[in-house]
Amino acid sequence: MPVVTPAQAEALMDFTYGARLLEQFLTPATASGAAHALNEPANRVTYHVRKLLECGLLRVAGHHGKRVKYIAAAHTFHIPRALVPLDDPLTIIGPAMREITTTYAHAILDWQTRQGYPDTGDDLTIHLGRGGPDPRTNPGAFAPAMRLRSVQLSPQQYRAAQDALNAILDRLETEETDVSRTSTFVLMNFRGQLHLN
Repeated sequence: MPVVTPAQAEALMDFTYGARLLEQFLTPATASGAAHALNEPANRVTYHVRKLLECGLLRVAGHHGKRVKYIAAAHTFHIPRALVPLDDPLTIIGPAMREITTTYAHAILDWQTRQGYPDTGDDLTIHLGRGGPDPRTNPGAFAPAMRLRSVQLSPQQYRAAQDALNAILDRLETEETDVSRTSTFVLMNFRGQLHLN
């Protein structure tokens, strides 16, 4: 489907409530069902569903009792370059990266609080090397983790790594569990090496 208005482009590019929310409507679904699937507040999701509907990215697909069922207007959207300033990649990725880093920082603070940190005299441990932290230490449930590594890969290995990581997340998403908490994994990969300065 061609995107024809700035409002459509802006709605699609919204990191949290754009394409991510539209994916919940690849088959007919209610706003409350989408909110449950995304573990987001129903009133917030309903507001953004209304925005997607108003700009033509969602359509009414029918009703389930008193609830309206929606479906995405298409499975693929083509945004003209004139509607997205691709010359500056931060226009697209900047808001997403800010949300990721802010949420990750809050997860660290929450984990520290649950572990009883920080107290006077608490140390910070940085683990070097290829393995993970010492398995004899217990970091507590849902400890935030970040791994950064640059490796030499062929194009085939690069794609295979993407596929393998996606397969792990797809499997975890469908596994049944008795006790669970929503957890977020951000998989990023790009050609080149990270330079922080």
